[in-house]
Amino acid sequence: MNKSNGKFVIICLVILLIILHHDVWNWDNKEPVFGFMPMALLWQSGISIGAGVTWFLATKIAWPDFSEDVEEAVVTESTPAQEGAE
Repeated sequence: MNKSNGKFVIICLVILLIILHHDVWNWDNKEPVFGFMPMALLWQSGISIGAGVTWFLATKIAWPDFSEDVEEAVVTESTPAQEGAE
C-alpha cells in the first residue's frame, strides 16, 4: 500500500469513528450486556479500541519516513567533533 492510499484509508477510518461515536440507537437500551455492562459503555470501549487501532495504522502507514534525515544529522554532528579531537 503506498502512502497516498494509506492516508486515504486513515482519513476514512477517522470519519467512520466520528460517525460511529454518536450512537443514538443505543441511548434507550438499558439492558446490561454480559449481565453487568451497560451497552453504551461497551460501545464506547469499542470506539476507544478502534481509535487506538486507527492511530497505530496511521503511524505505520501514513507517517512520513525521516530515517534518512536522522542519519544525515548524526553524520554531520559527529564529523566536527571528530576533527577537533585529532
